[in-house]
Amino acid sequence: MIKVLLVDDHTIFRQCIATKIKEHPEYKIIAETGSGIASIELAQQLNPDVIIMDISLPDINGIEASRRIKEKGIGSKIILLSMYKYTEIINHSDDVEIEAYLLKEDTFEDLIYAINAVLQGNRYVSSSLLKHKSKSSACSQSLPSTLSAREQEITELISEGLTTKEIAQRLCISAKTVETHRARIMEKLKVKNVAELIKQAIRLGIIKI
Repeated sequence: MIKVLLVDDHTIFRQCIATKIKEHPEYKIIAETGSGIASIELAQQLNPDVIIMDISLPDINGIEASRRIKEKGIGSKIILLSMYKYTEIINHSDDVEIEAYLLKEDTFEDLIYAINAVLQGNRYVSSSLLKHKSKSSACSQSLPSTLSAREQEITELISEGLTTKEIAQRLCISAKTVETHRARIMEKLKVKNVAELIKQAIRLGIIKI
């Protein structure tokens, strides 16, 4: 029996994946969570064979959660899921030694193939993402970081879900200063909200995940 830990904060999507996996008797979902922090604790407690991990989680992102799981010496194979075709994430996944990267638009058969591949000691990357990478790698590598060191630091803290007040406390600056930096960051990256800010920062390689 292959033990699976399912990590995704979108309940409907998680239930859909769980229902599909249950159709395969060789797999058993031993736990589900929508939290990156909780996934680390569950991985320690349950030692799953495979962890299906969403990259976008409300507390810490899936790559950071995976990093911490790996650092604890847990031998679970990790399959990272994302709705975004950001080729930079593959490089960050390589750094953490994540075994597979799939897009949420991929079919369930792709997920099953990925599970089997990682359990055999292989790595799997979504074929649609590899095609996207081959077309855009030269362009993405040439994109410059336009932010100062402080702006990059604040961008990373924003991506971790910290509020303005929490960032101010972390950096020992005023909340007004944080807001000024945030406005400048959004202007430089040509975005209108935090979600777009994070997407653009990942695309440019500014967020170190």
